[in-house]
Amino acid sequence: MESTAIAPAPTRRVLWVVRVLQGLVVLFFLFDVVGKYALLPGVADAFARQQMPLALAPVIATLLLVLTVLYVVPRTSVLGAVLLTGYLGGACACNLRAGFSAFEVLFPIVTGALMWTPIYVLEPRLRELLPIRRP
Repeated sequence: MESTAIAPAPTRRVLWVVRVLQGLVVLFFLFDVVGKYALLPGVADAFARQQMPLALAPVIATLLLVLTVLYVVPRTSVLGAVLLTGYLGGACACNLRAGFSAFEVLFPIVTGALMWTPIYVLEPRLRELLPIRRP
């Protein structure tokens, strides 16, 4: 028999923690966007290490900005998270291909997990789809 129980709403405390976490993830994405538009030395170094043309930095920054806006808007946050997951997967693959350190390869994965946490907590349909069993 299928359960029709509605997942309980998160408490105010949990909501604030989730908002702070989501804000930190968004700030990181925006910091990355600004770095790519400004062609900061760290960005230029990373592009050189990946053997990627630096001219792509603004294009990638625009893509990340659009996806971040989708993630921030509540109505499109799940779509934004799905598309950002693809973006972060591509970043992970590029870093792995270029021989970056384990931290640099795993960082996009950690960022993706942090990005999905607020949506999981706030979206009851997602919690029903992917239930986490507590002992």
